[in-house]
Amino acid sequence: MEENKNNVRFVNLSSYAAPEFKEVYNKDWVLYQDESGEDYFQSLIERYLDSPTNACCINGISEMIYGRGLEATDSEMKPEMYAQMKLLFKPSCLRKVTNDYKLLGQAAMQVVYNKTKTKITQVLHFPMETLRAEKAKDGKIKAYYYHPNWSNLKPSDEPKRIPSFGNGGKSDVIEVYVVKPYRAGFYYYAPADYQSCVQYCDLEREVSNYHISNIQNGIQPSLFINFNNGVPDEEAQQLIENKVNEKFGGTSNAGRAIIAFNEDPERKATIEAIHLPDAHAQYQFYADESREKIMLGHRIVSPILLGIKDNTGFGNNAEELRTASVIMDNMVIRPFQNILTEAIAEILAFNDIYLDLYFVTLQPIEFTELDNIATQVRREEETGEKLSEQKTGWIEQLKAIFKKQEQE
Repeated sequence: MEENKNNVRFVNLSSYAAPEFKEVYNKDWVLYQDESGEDYFQSLIERYLDSPTNACCINGISEMIYGRGLEATDSEMKPEMYAQMKLLFKPSCLRKVTNDYKLLGQAAMQVVYNKTKTKITQVLHFPMETLRAEKAKDGKIKAYYYHPNWSNLKPSDEPKRIPSFGNGGKSDVIEVYVVKPYRAGFYYYAPADYQSCVQYCDLEREVSNYHISNIQNGIQPSLFINFNNGVPDEEAQQLIENKVNEKFGGTSNAGRAIIAFNEDPERKATIEAIHLPDAHAQYQFYADESREKIMLGHRIVSPILLGIKDNTGFGNNAEELRTASVIMDNMVIRPFQNILTEAIAEILAFNDIYLDLYFVTLQPIEFTELDNIATQVRREEETGEKLSEQKTGWIEQLKAIFKKQEQE
């Protein structure tokens, strides 16, 4: 009896993997991986690149967090402190910090001191994905280790140790400040706020990959071709398969006719169509479901805030946008901003700079109920209104003062 070989293969889809930190034996740092052992930060970056809805949410929210920049309500009363704050925290740095904070769940800043370590002279963005926390001592994370690519860490590599803010010695003129919100069950790192929808980012990526493959492989498994003139050896089978794919595969070969020459009708090649019932409806459901769950994970109040048109009527969009913008700003954006301003205030306090900081909102002033704002300070926080023309002159003067102090 001839043995019938089964060539059917099964593909196991990867299961949902939650992030976890892992202490490495004989190493001073703590790894941050998912259950499959993949670097968690890199995994988030890949989902950002591969999922259009996820990328749209992260870009939109990070832009809302930064708004129109960092300001202070008491800048007119403390012009010198305000000028020093503006020189330390440049817009390019803060934009990168807010993007990392939203994308990776935490962000890092490099704090540079003067030689005597009596004043902070510079604050720079530090890519969070390149840092790993040192094992805690006395309940504190006293340093972070830097490596440009932790996924490709070699045994011979020696990551650089950088003290965390406030834990360096007198000779350590560079420290790193990590902005990390509290998350129950996580001490060394904080998972991204949209962690619960990460698997739907994978689903959206796989749906798009399926459609791309479907188009590129023009003669995909929607056709079953039988050659009824005997079973050739494996080499001949592979050659025939390559020839068929070469001639009919790909979008440029779509619509070509298949011409066969047969000795008699009984031995002709048969072509059977394989149809997946309602395939378009199933994949449309997957696409819609993944998009909805991703926006839910990011707490998007309304998709029109991100420029995504929904099914509401045109007449309702203006009022919906107004209400959604107010809710989004108060419930989602400001908690991010509060954590960032608290971190910035802690760094500024080292230089004896104390300001009432806030990020100027992107929310249109038409959406703000100005009649309900009692104080000028509150009005400034809500609208970002400032005497910007007068302040520009003060900044130029104070820059010269600040540089002179640094030289002394």
